Amino acid sequence: MPSATTRTTTVLLLALVALCAVATLLCGGSTVLVVGLGGIVALNSAAYWCSDWLVCALTRARPLRPGDAPQLHALVAELAARAGMPVPRIAVIDTAAPDALYTGRDPAHAAILVTTGLLGRLDARAVRGVLAHELAHIRGRDTLLGTVAMTLAVVSAAVAGVEQVMALVGRPDADTLAQLLVAPLTALLLQRAVSRTREYAADTGSVRLNDDALALADALVVTARAWAPPPSGRRGERVRQLFRTHPPLTARIARLRASHLAGPPRRGVPTGPAL
Repeated sequence: MPSATTRTTTVLLLALVALCAVATLLCGGSTVLVVGLGGIVALNSAAYWCSDWLVCALTRARPLRPGDAPQLHALVAELAARAGMPVPRIAVIDTAAPDALYTGRDPAHAAILVTTGLLGRLDARAVRGVLAHELAHIRGRDTLLGTVAMTLAVVSAAVAGVEQVMALVGRPDADTLAQLLVAPLTALLLQRAVSRTREYAADTGSVRLNDDALALADALVVTARAWAPPPSGRRGERVRQLFRTHPPLTARIARLRASHLAGPPRRGVPTGPAL
């Protein structure tokens, strides 16, 4: 039975193909549009295929050899074995901000990047929870899903831009202008919704892999304090939530603590709920 990630990726790919086909027909088979859409897809595909190298280069992460941090390597190897997946490479980003991220096109080419701030602020139990969370992302192939969703959003914006130029040549009505704004905005919100859903799924995967919901919750508390934004009005905060790629840290912490109170989780790492 296909996983939730596979089903969602298939749906998004079909939507992407349909969008490109419809856009080509509406624009009369414009060569410029076809080449442009092909370029967008090719560029995002290349970024996905080389994501491990690209992210490490952009963040200036330095690879960690086993002798540099034997305890960290042993911890990642243990969690990877429990998840039934290859051991990802480990790299460190020299920054005080407590953070971690995953990259790689598949589990065999994955890497986990942790900051020196995270290793310095969190105890071993919390670090274990964070690593389990990143491994759940890798096992769920969230890099692929995120790339497809992002490509769909970018293509939608590009198609809307081309249609807007064509409409401006004539005399666009209010309905046409509204459609030009709604299409890319809807795709952008879809991409953000997919990302937030996979983040919750990785939290669940961390709990099931690590058997400790409070480990990740404690790590998120430290992260929330370090990244606390300035106070703002409720209305402005609600609007910002629509465009964020991650759920609010407070909501994730509450879910993890509720999971702890609910009892011990089932073993294994899930692929996440269906979207």
